[in-house]
Amino acid sequence: MIDGLNFTYYKASTNMTPILKNTILSILIGVIAYLAIGFVQGHGLRVPDSTTNIAELFIIIIALFTAGFFNSSTSATESASTGSTSEENGTVKWFNVKKGYGFITRDQGDDVFVHFRNIDSDGRRSLSDGQRVRFVVIPGDKGLQADQVSAI
Repeated sequence: MIDGLNFTYYKASTNMTPILKNTILSILIGVIAYLAIGFVQGHGLRVPDSTTNIAELFIIIIALFTAGFFNSSTSATESASTGSTSEENGTVKWFNVKKGYGFITRDQGDDVFVHFRNIDSDGRRSLSDGQRVRFVVIPGDKGLQADQVSAI
């Protein structure tokens, strides 16, 4: 609770997967666009009442969903190809070899998740507690995570 307001909804929305966020945004924007089109055409704010109107709304939502999907995958590809992410250094806080994940403490103090698939290694992908590593921080499903992890 901040300044008497409850931010539970905000916290829940930040834990959504990108596909779920894209779907919800597409539906909301699609409905708003549908209502705006009806208003501009002089029909006022109309609720879809026929098969044709429902089809129009559905087409708007599908177009927005598709545009959002391609936009998010394009921006991720562009940021990876342009090298806009900078490498950071840190220390392995702990890494569970059996489970294949752990946490790295960044030199600036906060921790980031690391999964064995994100470790650059020719052999076994594992890290040792206290080991110094270089990595890139990327957004993950549940927060920030380390990628392109390599020992220093």
